[in-house]
Amino acid sequence: MSTASLQNPASSVFTLPANIAEEISARADALDRGEGESRAVLTSLAEIEALDLGAPRNTNGELAAMAAVISALSERCMSSAFTTWAHRMTIEYLAAGDTPYAELVLPRLRSGHSPGITGMASAFRELAGCGSLEITATTVSDGYLLDGPIRWASNLYDDALLVTAVRTDKGEKLIVALPLGTPGIKVGKPFSLLALGSTASSFLSLSGVHIGPENVLTRDFDDYLTTLRPTFMVLQTALCVGLARTSIASARDSLTGVNSVFCAEVESLTGKLALVNSTMVKTAHSVGTDIAPTRAELLALRLAGAELATGAATVEAKTAGGKGYARNSAASRRFREAAFIPVQSPSEAQLRWELASCEQ
Repeated sequence: MSTASLQNPASSVFTLPANIAEEISARADALDRGEGESRAVLTSLAEIEALDLGAPRNTNGELAAMAAVISALSERCMSSAFTTWAHRMTIEYLAAGDTPYAELVLPRLRSGHSPGITGMASAFRELAGCGSLEITATTVSDGYLLDGPIRWASNLYDDALLVTAVRTDKGEKLIVALPLGTPGIKVGKPFSLLALGSTASSFLSLSGVHIGPENVLTRDFDDYLTTLRPTFMVLQTALCVGLARTSIASARDSLTGVNSVFCAEVESLTGKLALVNSTMVKTAHSVGTDIAPTRAELLALRLAGAELATGAATVEAKTAGGKGYARNSAASRRFREAAFIPVQSPSEAQLRWELASCEQ
């Protein structure tokens, strides 16, 4: 492991090497406009062994370090951070499945050469009881035929690997992994997004897609997702923390003249940032231990992160003034990036709904 990039991996201390930090910052605006591919960050992180820390279930106590990696990325470029989050979660699903097929494909994902696609939104809605699986799996003699939509996925490159959930004609719920290039998978036209324009995001349509039994990662749907949900929530919160940190710092630099009226708001957000970050790190360290976080604690953490990021980006936009309204400004980009967080699955609506059900 590169000591220049990561010291004490069991902690949350992470320093992005200067060359990688500069490259990510330099590409942020172009990636936001849809120029280039955000997947380039994956091989850079793999080279410093910072792409699969803690996989799976906080292995070696490195989940907090992985959260710090994603947070460091989202401080500079949400496109790069989101691509990394989706890829890292795909590694998590495969490593937790621990099947011969997973072991076969994991090396290319761990090296960053094959991107990972996490098509798991419907799976977590099914687990929460606020949705259902949309892909059906018809049993055939040598496996299954998959049919149905995935309404949003990212990292949709030809050489990518997809992990998703299906319901069989016998009522089983399975987590499966398969190459995006498998016959019968149709990739929709890339979405025209408010931000994150280079994340290769669109919908998928599966029609008669054949997989073998080796493509099944687990048949233990509920336990599998329940044990992986903490990693999912911690790393999503890291996206929020990084963006909020930069927005708050930018706003603080502008608290002069009439903008001094925002001092109290910035101070309040600074306190919330410290609380969310420390809770995220504590939660990460507890994953896979006897003091694992509860469902309600995870939901509250993720919701607090989302509210923090949107609040921080909003106050940055207010303190930036007219120049921040220009589409090519960093403040504008972060404001648009933050607008994605309340709709990223689990959406703010789902988080609030689930929290309410926990309280009941």
